[in-house]
Amino acid sequence: MLRVFILSSLLLGVMSGCATTSKLMNFKSDTPIQQVLQERPELLKDLATVEIRQFFNNIERPTAAQVKVTETGLKDDSVRSVRTIYSFKHIENNWKLVNTQRSYQCMRGKNTKSFQAAQCP
Repeated sequence: MLRVFILSSLLLGVMSGCATTSKLMNFKSDTPIQQVLQERPELLKDLATVEIRQFFNNIERPTAAQVKVTETGLKDDSVRSVRTIYSFKHIENNWKLVNTQRSYQCMRGKNTKSFQAAQCP
């Protein structure tokens, strides 16, 4: 009984002391990943395999972010994957999209292992 009480007290203390992302990031605009999904809703509907990753330059007060979207299993048989990197800056309490880079991993040709800026042949 004492173990249960100590364990529940410990868990309650840990849970109440955790800060959530919404408390740390009090921003008016949508997060970068939300903005990408609003811009490209087809990512949630297409039959391709989609990997979405969000990166920040700092944990507590980020000023820059990247969202990396990798799509695999596309209908185009010359393309193995398409990677789009969205770069954001935190300006005046809002996340602003500042750059978008698209690269391709080809199924055939000289470069089939890494991503390249040129479209696949």
